[in-house]
Amino acid sequence: PQTGAKLEKIIHEADRALYLAKAGGRNCTWLFDPNDPQSSDESENIAALLKIAIGQDLVSLVYQPIQNVTSGRVEAVEALMRLKMLDGTSVPPSLFIPVAERTGAVLALGRWAIRTVCTELLADDHVRVVSVNVSPIQLKTPGFATSVAAILSETGVAGSRLALEITEGLEMEMHSDVLRCISDLKLLGIRIWLDDFGTGFAGLSWLRLIDFDTVKIDRSFLHDCGTPRGKAMLQDIIALVRNRGHKILVEGVETDEQMAIVREFDIDKIQGFHVGRPAPAASFRARPVTYKRPFSVVKSA
Repeated sequence: PQTGAKLEKIIHEADRALYLAKAGGRNCTWLFDPNDPQSSDESENIAALLKIAIGQDLVSLVYQPIQNVTSGRVEAVEALMRLKMLDGTSVPPSLFIPVAERTGAVLALGRWAIRTVCTELLADDHVRVVSVNVSPIQLKTPGFATSVAAILSETGVAGSRLALEITEGLEMEMHSDVLRCISDLKLLGIRIWLDDFGTGFAGLSWLRLIDFDTVKIDRSFLHDCGTPRGKAMLQDIIALVRNRGHKILVEGVETDEQMAIVREFDIDKIQGFHVGRPAPAASFRARPVTYKRPFSVVKSA
């Protein structure tokens, strides 16, 4: 009753409900709710901002180091996207990433991110590997693998230097186009990582279908290791992933105690404030590829 009589407004609000239904896993009915944060004017303002973000230099990348536990070397970094408003105010990724996916802006932003990591860090060998998060929408879009191949060719970067992180979740359907895209990306030498393992419902199926180079275990499992039950749960997950032959990366390592746990469990790689906080590309350009940070000098947050 409150939508008004204008047909354009009704269609617009129905369209927003449709995107929310897709984000909720599809195969459902969703009523437009003006009080839903994702249906708010703020969401629409972010959508408008994303349309000009690249052209106005409102979007940027920071990089968080990934450390090899055995050698102590920072062997990779993860690219994390940041967005600011025209007045310089930061927009949290938890707000703008869902809007980017809902509106399709994630396609242009994704290509920009891959091109940027290649030019900022990979082309001149500042770091060995950079990982970039990709959305299911990108993997479902025809020509995505071809566009990545073109960027690698233009920048002169080998595919093996790039890792694409797929987040486990309801949106990642067992879709033949997605599996075909992943296969094409692997043919380019690109590493495929499974992100946030354990937080969704499709993780085991993806482990069965895809030969991931690295599986990132969600930080919540490490942070629950303060109890025997939580520690046993992490140990079980590690055993499951290791039996599949994947490299294991544990996220959210922040303290010396957590560092001791990942050493005890013989984890391959770690990421978190104990290793380093996200930083601009310039922070890594001064480091050689063989940069090593001793554990003893790293302070927890």
